[in-house]
Amino acid sequence: MMKLKISVITLMLASTFLQTEGFTATTPTTSTSKTASTSDQTITPALHDFDYTTQNKIPWLASGYNTWKWNDHSINYVEMGDKSKPAILLIHGFGASAYHYRYNIPDLARDYHVYAFDMLGFGLSSKPITDYSAEVWRDQTVDFIEEVIGKTTTVVGNSLGGFTALYAASSSAQSEKSLINGCVLLNAAGRFKDPDAPPEKEPNAIIDAIATLIKR
Repeated sequence: MMKLKISVITLMLASTFLQTEGFTATTPTTSTSKTASTSDQTITPALHDFDYTTQNKIPWLASGYNTWKWNDHSINYVEMGDKSKPAILLIHGFGASAYHYRYNIPDLARDYHVYAFDMLGFGLSSKPITDYSAEVWRDQTVDFIEEVIGKTTTVVGNSLGGFTALYAASSSAQSEKSLINGCVLLNAAGRFKDPDAPPEKEPNAIIDAIATLIKR
């Protein structure tokens, strides 16, 4: 079984990563191909005019970038970089989207084959009325790597995305066909509470004090 080496990195995100800006509307290009490519260079077709080697921020596209059909849902995602280079998948946090990485994607694409998606229920992906759970986003991540990326990938997650990245990496490591070879956490969220776990006992200072005296 393939051993998974997980690098856990807790970072304060750069100001450019966190800053809020107004979106610049751009009209997407209609394309029947999955990606536009020149040699090994790949980029989302809707961003065909974007040069990630010289430009530092991807434009906002209200119509989305690429669409992956997953369990009858539409998942919005971005792809950028040289497909011959190592793949990384960026996973956003709670209330965010792939566009959260608008500055990071072009910068990383100069050295990596970069993907970023909107988790189900967020951004421009489908928002079905369903019971959302950590397992939903874990499965989305693992399936996306297997069906879309198709090669070994390092997962990178912020906040809820960090928890999702670690959960996907841990679960995938149990499989002989695992495609996740590393995990980077950016201010990751903690674990989800197990809905089947017994209720936690509320601390009672008086009882604890009495118990301490009895033990003496």
